[in-house]
Amino acid sequence: MKLSIITVNYNDAKGLERTIKSVTSQTYHDFEFIIIDGGSTDESVEVIKKYAEHIDYWVSDHDGGL
Repeated sequence: MKLSIITVNYNDAKGLERTIKSVTSQTYHDFEFIIIDGGSTDESVEVIKKYAEHIDYWVSDHDGGL
């Protein structure tokens, strides 16, 4: 069974990088990794691009919040 790991982020580049490192270091690999960023103005998009080869889908766009 394939799992979906969905990470949401807004202006937390350091936390996002920690999360990406944690997800990519798992021994179970049958998952898709999705990152939804709410249009961050910090370095979050650069972090996503740095690890893009490990991310199946990502988007960074302004949203309406919860």
